[in-house]
Amino acid sequence: MTLLSTMASTLSTIITYSAAVISGLAVLENLLVIVVLAATSHLRIKYFTFVFNLALADLAFVAMLIAFSLNRARVLLALLQAFLFVSELMILAVAVHRYLALTITPPSRYDALVTRCRLVVVCLLLWCFSLALHLPIILVASDEVRLILSAWFRPPLVLTVWIATAVLYFFVFRKINRYTCITTIPSSSPVVRTDDTEPAAPRVLQTRRLLVTFSIILITSFICWTPYNIGQIMEYFIKTGQSTISEETLNNYNTIAALVYCLSPAINPLIYWWRLDGFRQGLKALFCRCLLQNQDLGETVDGNEDQQNTETIM
Repeated sequence: MTLLSTMASTLSTIITYSAAVISGLAVLENLLVIVVLAATSHLRIKYFTFVFNLALADLAFVAMLIAFSLNRARVLLALLQAFLFVSELMILAVAVHRYLALTITPPSRYDALVTRCRLVVVCLLLWCFSLALHLPIILVASDEVRLILSAWFRPPLVLTVWIATAVLYFFVFRKINRYTCITTIPSSSPVVRTDDTEPAAPRVLQTRRLLVTFSIILITSFICWTPYNIGQIMEYFIKTGQSTISEETLNNYNTIAALVYCLSPAINPLIYWWRLDGFRQGLKALFCRCLLQNQDLGETVDGNEDQQNTETIM
């Protein structure tokens, strides 16, 4: 029994340190994504608005996860759940955004209606909605009410968002497949329209690539989300005396679920790198710019030293 306890304690320690390492990597990765999107001029477009906000939500979620592991305050738990829900809403917003891009024709009308300012307002509303939904529940409600809401309100709500997102992605892909005439158009061709009732061909190709990217993010996020919410339901049955599972088993399960939980913010930046050509180009440009600045700084310092040595000799 002592050996099993020791092994369980060792495994828990390994998982805890692994979660800390993954959380640290997720913070650095999402910070890099935000810097690249903010510092690269051709990425500061409305096409990447929700990518930027998803990276910001992932960064905030991981930061709150680290803070909550150090201090289990209620407000940190509320912010943790709110930021996670923001990321889920952003994935849904991408589907809505691209559906509008294909539905509102001609493209000039879409560009006039869906402006960058309006997208920013939508993102702010999603952040405010998520915070307003989670903060009062965590800070004001009693322990019994929070337990019920955590088990029977939040998981079905999030699951509804996932299902709505998947259904909308399906309809967008169906709409994309209707425009088969654009498959023969080379990617380097200028923006053209098959007619006034169809979107521009590059916009359809752009939507297809972005939707595939966010479909991958949707699947990975759902897989990482599922174990934690199963743990929330388990906790309800254990604390209400309807299950014989011990608190220690639940704690061990939650430790593993937390490790899986923080994988999604660490995986998403890798998906951006893999799927978004503009992001890869922006990252390379930013990296090359930093190298050139360091090289110029080094040459300036060397030049100043040579000038000082010459003046000393003279």
